[in-house]
Amino acid sequence: MIGRRFVVVAALSAGLSPLPALAESGTYVPYSGIIHGTEGADPVELSIVNGTGVSLDCEAALAHWYSDELGHIAPSEELTLTLWHDPETGVLNLMNTTNDRMPVEALWCSTNAARVRLDLPIAAGKMEATLRFYCRAGGDGELSCEAAGG
Repeated sequence: MIGRRFVVVAALSAGLSPLPALAESGTYVPYSGIIHGTEGADPVELSIVNGTGVSLDCEAALAHWYSDELGHIAPSEELTLTLWHDPETGVLNLMNTTNDRMPVEALWCSTNAARVRLDLPIAAGKMEATLRFYCRAGGDGELSCEAAGG
């Protein structure tokens, strides 16, 4: 019986001993790939105009299953904010409160009856300094947000 316990304890202990070596060997460390600050990124002014007769709520779908509320837009009002474009990768980023880049996967605006995705021009290289979207209501409660000249 003592021999069996010893074997179980030894086997469990052997599985734990390489853990410090794994951390030092370059394996994934949570939050280690986050880019801080805007150095090397270009500001892109985003503007969303509410041309509907109802309020809009807009949000961003961010990498790694996060989302962020961009704002509430009353009828005939406009929401403006700054995204940061990485010209090497084409990624558009929101900055969080600790100055981390949060990659934007999609922007959405919605009413109580409809939701629409705003088409972002995600591409490497130089990008327009302004993205402007105009949202309007269609028949049967439909919603569209089209890019306008920037």
